[in-house]
Amino acid sequence: MIGDDGFVIFDADPRVAEWADAARAAMRPILVDPDIRKRNLRHGKTWFVGVDILPNEPDGSVSAVPLIGPWQPLVPDLPQHRAQVSAVYPGYPKQDADESDATHRYRVTRCAAHVDGLLPIGAARRRFAREYHAYVLGVPLGPVTDAPTVVWRGSHQIMQAALADAIGDAPIGTVDITDMYHAARREVFERCQCVPLFVRFGQSYLIHRFALHGTAPWTGSDGPERMIAFFRPELANAADWLESA
Repeated sequence: MIGDDGFVIFDADPRVAEWADAARAAMRPILVDPDIRKRNLRHGKTWFVGVDILPNEPDGSVSAVPLIGPWQPLVPDLPQHRAQVSAVYPGYPKQDADESDATHRYRVTRCAAHVDGLLPIGAARRRFAREYHAYVLGVPLGPVTDAPTVVWRGSHQIMQAALADAIGDAPIGTVDITDMYHAARREVFERCQCVPLFVRFGQSYLIHRFALHGTAPWTGSDGPERMIAFFRPELANAADWLESA
């Protein structure tokens, strides 16, 4: 679907730019709502999480502007959830009072690298595969010149092989993958190049569902927040999740 890199950046497209304009306008009142901000701001108020925050329709449209772009021939036709809109502000990431030094350090040095859908469960925070995304689509709602998404090139191959080996024939959501996940991440950090996805308005990018990715720290001067809408539609059949794609 995506190739050996595990991601693809698409050229600017006027259809994507029109949708991003509509999405940005829809986000403006949401970003300044005090109650919503209180629930979503993290890391010293430098990151607005924005999970399921965009009021888009199941086809991805916002304010009657359709979600259309160059990624469509590469992905299955699935209903869209309400998109996450991740907004990052200058100074990201600051350390929250309840955040450990190790967790904060991982966010700074490794960009909080993760594979989506592998969730920490219970008091012990053991990880299980519980969300079976088909892909990750990123649509910037403005230029991304700081705090870009980063992807470890080729990491999807390592992570997918490790997950398939750990899960085997067991029901996917029942297998504790914590140790395997940590070991596979270490292998990725040793073997794979970290690539920042700097993009212009109207561009978009597609990330393989098993690619290790995160958000780089803000290193530039003060400026407007950077916002990216993320779509991660889920596969109807969990067994399809581990198949090659």
